[in-house]
Amino acid sequence: MKKIFFLSAVLLLTLSLGLIAQTHVKQIIIGNGGIYGNPSDNVTLAAYNPDDQITTTFGNILRESVQDLIICDNYAYVTAEDSIVKFNIDSYQKVASVYESNLNRLFYHDGLLFVSRRSDINGPPADGIYLKIFNAEDLSLVAAVEGISSDVAGIAVAQDTVYVAVSGDWQATEGKFAVIDLQTYSLVREMNFGTDAVGIYDLFTNGEEIFTVNKSPYGATTGSVTTYDVASAMFSTSVINSVVGKAVELEGDILYLGLDNGIGSYDVTSNQIVQNTIVPDPGSTDFIYIAAAAFDSINQLFYVTITDYFSMGEGKIFDMSGNETGSFEADVSAEAIAVDYRLNEFVETNPVSGIKIFPNPFSGEIIIEDATFTEIRVLSLHGQTVYENSSNRFNNRVDLSFLKNGIYFIEIKTDDNSIIKKIVKR
Repeated sequence: MKKIFFLSAVLLLTLSLGLIAQTHVKQIIIGNGGIYGNPSDNVTLAAYNPDDQITTTFGNILRESVQDLIICDNYAYVTAEDSIVKFNIDSYQKVASVYESNLNRLFYHDGLLFVSRRSDINGPPADGIYLKIFNAEDLSLVAAVEGISSDVAGIAVAQDTVYVAVSGDWQATEGKFAVIDLQTYSLVREMNFGTDAVGIYDLFTNGEEIFTVNKSPYGATTGSVTTYDVASAMFSTSVINSVVGKAVELEGDILYLGLDNGIGSYDVTSNQIVQNTIVPDPGSTDFIYIAAAAFDSINQLFYVTITDYFSMGEGKIFDMSGNETGSFEADVSAEAIAVDYRLNEFVETNPVSGIKIFPNPFSGEIIIEDATFTEIRVLSLHGQTVYENSSNRFNNRVDLSFLKNGIYFIEIKTDDNSIIKKIVKR
């Protein structure tokens, strides 16, 4: 998905029935891990407002490290050692929490929170379960997936299947991939991508392919990206002759990821590095590293936290040319960060009520329920129509697998009314 450089943070889409929708970045949510081993320095959450450039601390978790943070609607979900915590990021109040050991990464899909698990200082999970699924509303346990062999990290959903990176523990020599049935929550198979995929960690999908970012093991000078075809189950791994770190985001065909202790870009179609350095190395020779990074796809900005993990932490903002354009407050070991996108709707006519669109985020098809409609339009962030159907007959399933990853708007019309909703392709 290509966007105009420095696109306004408030995008206006004017639609034919007098409906105006705005999308903007409300805030950046930062998860500060604190100083590990210091029981008085716990996990805190903070919100940075890009409009007034003020950072507000609003949450505290009595743990000493943070593993992941994701945002869905007006909620942030956080994993911190043995705690999964849900915050309302409008009121900045904690609304739910649950104890679960050996926590790692988070993924939201259709009302469910997928949580990956890994070995910690006390060893692997005592119950031998490396993936658990929770109700995103109240964090009650929905399912525990049995049979995964070792530590897991990133998660993606394509069509009716969940894909999980089986990274293994620190002794792993190969990268593996767990395939899980989304209906039964059961392991279908575990695939071995071989030694070139060791360090498998982050997953992204365009609906037809899964892209895995395979981090460089400690001391190694190469990493890799694996491309897995969903339909054929074939895969290939491309070695990158740079130190590969955590991924940041996939935008269309361009993958932003850690390269040589900075952030660069990689084309997943040509399997070539586009830019080795967009965000520079903050000072790894002095043991200062990027702890976490998020990409603001509307304004084309990188929000980056840097730390030495024991005495300092900073937040910096970079544009696509690598220029430092601003800063924000971040504490020591701020290892989680996410962009809070919001859509405001103003409707001059009565909206269509009761319409359900799922899954959202989606990777292939979306399903529209409880509506009799005459026209569907899908628009990009620029307001460009990328899909339109005005047939008198509609299947309630709409195949949008051809779209590139990103944020879109779907307008659904009836004879008298219209509604627009934000949908996200992943």
